[in-house]
Amino acid sequence: MFLIPDLTQEQVETPINRYCCSGHFAPELYRRNGPDSPQEPIRFFMVKSEDINGIYCEICLVIANYLAKLKKDK
Repeated sequence: MFLIPDLTQEQVETPINRYCCSGHFAPELYRRNGPDSPQEPIRFFMVKSEDINGIYCEICLVIANYLAKLKKDK
């Protein structure tokens, strides 16, 4: 039996203006591994599901995953 994912994400090229479909312009650099880590170029992902179809920055995906985990742990 194969499971069909209800959400897929694939890394894509950074949009020219770094616009995130959550409604903001993402910063150019991001400390991916915490406050003491080096700044790295932000990444963007095409996210698709039954209700979602857009390009989102990795910061928004980190926050969305965190909020989903909080909801699941309740």
